[in-house]
Amino acid sequence: MIQTPSAHLVVIEPETSPVPDIAVCLKSLPAAVQVVKDSISLEAVLHPTPSVVVLVINEADALSQLPARVKALTRSPILAVIVPELLQNNMSPAAIDDFAVTHAESSELRARVQRLMRVNPESGEILRRGDLAINTSTCEVSLGGRLIELTFKEYTLLKFLANNPGRVHTREVLLDKVWGYDYFGGDRTVDVHVRRVRSKIEDANHAFIDTVRNIGYRFRKDSQSIPVDSAKHA
Repeated sequence: MIQTPSAHLVVIEPETSPVPDIAVCLKSLPAAVQVVKDSISLEAVLHPTPSVVVLVINEADALSQLPARVKALTRSPILAVIVPELLQNNMSPAAIDDFAVTHAESSELRARVQRLMRVNPESGEILRRGDLAINTSTCEVSLGGRLIELTFKEYTLLKFLANNPGRVHTREVLLDKVWGYDYFGGDRTVDVHVRRVRSKIEDANHAFIDTVRNIGYRFRKDSQSIPVDSAKHA
C-alpha cells in the first residue's frame, strides 16, 4: 500500500528562481513538496500549516519583508535560500530559522530542511486529519493554522479519537481510555466533552466526529473540509 508523506514542505520562490531545481532536490525527502510563486496569496498556501517553509530570495526587498510576512501567518520554521549578493543585507533573525546560499549543494539544502523538520514538533510529532493538526509534543491543536484552545481532557479525548479514525468507541471505552478505569463519573461526561470539542473544531466547513446511535462515537476516516451533517450529530 502506498503511504502518503505526513510532512508537508512549501517552497515560495520568485518568478525567475535562482534555484530552478529545488523541487527536484527536496522531493527525495519523506515529505510532500509544494512549490509556489511569491506573487500569490500567502494565506492560501500556508494552511494547513506546513512542516517547513523554504523561501528562495533574490532581492533585497524580499529579504527584508517576505520572512516576516510568512512568520506572521504560520509558526512553521523557515529556511531562507539567499543569493550570495544579499548576505551583507539585514536579515530578519526573528523570522528566519536557518539559511543557505543559492549555490549550496543539494545535500546541504536537504540536511538543513531535515534539521528543521526534526526540531519542529509539528513535523514528526503531528497528527493531521484534513485541516486539523494535533501536536502531540506541545499538546496544541490547530484548525487551518488557527490555534484551538482545549482543556487537557478535551485534548486527550480528541487525540484518542483521531488516532483511531473510522473506529467506533463506546462511552465506556472512552471513559476508560481518557479518564481512567478508576473514574467514577457516568458516561454523560463523555457526551459533554464530545459536545465541547465539536463546538471548538467543527463549523460549516468541517466535521470530524460522528455519533453512532446507542453505541458511542467515531472519528471520521475522511476528515477533509466537508459540510457538517447535523443528522450525524444527534
